[in-house]
Amino acid sequence: MTPRIADLPDDILFIIFARLDCARDLRALALSCRRFHHLVANDGWRIFVRTKFPSLNVPSPASASHTWQQLAESMTWQSRSWDKRSLQFQALLPHAEPRRNGRSRGGNRGLFMSVVDAHFDPASQEELVAWGAGEDLVARCRQRQGPGKASKAAWHKLSGRELGLSAGYDDVKTVKIVQYRSDRAIITGRHNGQLSLLSAEPDRFGEQITLFKPGPDESIESPSSSEQETVNSLDILSSGNRTLIAAAANSSLRIYHLPEEVVAEVAPVTTYDLGEFALGSNSARLGSARWMENGESIALALLGCNNPLRYLARTPTGWTQHAAAKSERVQKEFGIEYSRTICPNSLEPGYLHSGARRGTSLLLSSWRDGTIRLQDLRTPSPFDAVYQDNVDPWSDAESLMAYGAERFLAGGSSSPTIQLFDFRWPRPYHHTSGLSCLGRRRPFPQPHQPFRRRPTCEESDSDSDYPRARCDHARDRRPCRWHDLSRSLYYRPNAKFFLSESLRSLCRDRHTGPGSSSNSVWSLARASDLSPNFYMGISGGVVEANLEEAKTTTAAAAAAAVDPHFGFGDWRGADTAAARVSVGYRTSGRLVPALMETGDGYSFKGNDRSIRLPSLLRYRGRHHRLDVGYQQEVDFLEDEVSD
Repeated sequence: MTPRIADLPDDILFIIFARLDCARDLRALALSCRRFHHLVANDGWRIFVRTKFPSLNVPSPASASHTWQQLAESMTWQSRSWDKRSLQFQALLPHAEPRRNGRSRGGNRGLFMSVVDAHFDPASQEELVAWGAGEDLVARCRQRQGPGKASKAAWHKLSGRELGLSAGYDDVKTVKIVQYRSDRAIITGRHNGQLSLLSAEPDRFGEQITLFKPGPDESIESPSSSEQETVNSLDILSSGNRTLIAAAANSSLRIYHLPEEVVAEVAPVTTYDLGEFALGSNSARLGSARWMENGESIALALLGCNNPLRYLARTPTGWTQHAAAKSERVQKEFGIEYSRTICPNSLEPGYLHSGARRGTSLLLSSWRDGTIRLQDLRTPSPFDAVYQDNVDPWSDAESLMAYGAERFLAGGSSSPTIQLFDFRWPRPYHHTSGLSCLGRRRPFPQPHQPFRRRPTCEESDSDSDYPRARCDHARDRRPCRWHDLSRSLYYRPNAKFFLSESLRSLCRDRHTGPGSSSNSVWSLARASDLSPNFYMGISGGVVEANLEEAKTTTAAAAAAAVDPHFGFGDWRGADTAAARVSVGYRTSGRLVPALMETGDGYSFKGNDRSIRLPSLLRYRGRHHRLDVGYQQEVDFLEDEVSD
């Protein structure tokens, strides 16, 4: 009898499932027979998600809210949207009524630096985003009701003025959303040094649960030294049944336990005083701290001293301080200097696989010389690399946010820009694998690459077979020319979104918010790795970014514009009236970005020379590399010729 693939043992079939390139192939296999349908439904989609997106923290399906097949559909949809640069934006700004003389009331509210955090519960499909707006705390909670249905949204605000707080000195400097017992809570750190655990529940939003004391004995604190205890950053470590809080003040690091019971005050379990000797200067201070290696070490960003990137290592006798490892290979290859100034808000751990959680020693950090460095804190590693904007190499990033080992985002320090960086590591999934062959044509349009050479397909044994017009999966799994080049780093350049002009025009027309282009992205936050959206904290408000394909004329394409299982179809301008009445905020509708492809992303020694600037694609297909909003007629008329 002729052997059949359906007769193979399950373990062998699982290996085959893991080797499939795209979800289309797995679905076709599931439709071939009853056994495959049952096997793919029970195990196939789980294997696909875990093998194609190994570095993303994708939780198992919770209750009946979604399935592994729906997870696979959302993750592949999001990957395609990221690759095609299908990002759209809207601003959430304080509302200001114009006066008769043309000036707006409360215009000085645009001076605060917004810090933002977000959380998403896959079981309830509920998202909470909270941000500090000066001395105020603002939050929005919304819940998906299913495809094609409007989401439920509620806005909340804690008014600092009603508590006797003043703008500037009492501003919120850092925000973190945590799970407290069975409820959600928000930890806020203020410029005045106050660190509080506040309720995030709708009926008692902003109610103080616990006050974290700066030390076991408050008598040692004096009013004159309160400014030195400004809380610059917070980081949360959840491991097992414990939750630890690392609060970075100007001259010390405090570690707290999140209390399990309701208590009025909590003292730190550990206080590490950096001291003048450790800092090396009276003017030096601690900018931020991040948990690393599952709590065995803490990364530190210091300002005003030598060795600005350091870490604390846990030992049997306590915490010991060390300078981050310096790699001669990286220093020679990328031409960097370790004595440069670090951006204090830019520390971001890097995870090679989802099982690492916080058990990693790889760290991303941004520096004032325009570089973004990935390095192992303890010892040089083969993963160490240096990234940079190849078009504007002197622009530095104020904040960073990584998506596993897939990509990371960098928020501009001098203007409201967001830049997408590819880690440049081999990726197990490419959305182009599910597309049909495109003959001998190259991916189009041709990207702007200042330093990378245009690639060619691998040569074949037969001249008549080069370049291949169709993939040959049956014989030797050799791709066609278009599929082969689509995986090349040359045709996957980094990209930068500019929001300055659109945001400035919006604020000028609506008489509110910051009208200046010098508007940094102070913080970046996303609710989870499943979320197709993220948030940017800017001066005077928040910008929400969503993966959304540009609308086309067909109804089917319009319905598929957002993530089918985790996207909010009514996210743009949703519930503006309720936000304006309850918290004094409004959603702007849409910001119109300009896109620039910025090259390979690696730092080059010769990147200080003048290069040709790429085109700015104003937001205004089939195998086109970019979203339909950036497509131009000339892209489809180019006559591509083989090399």
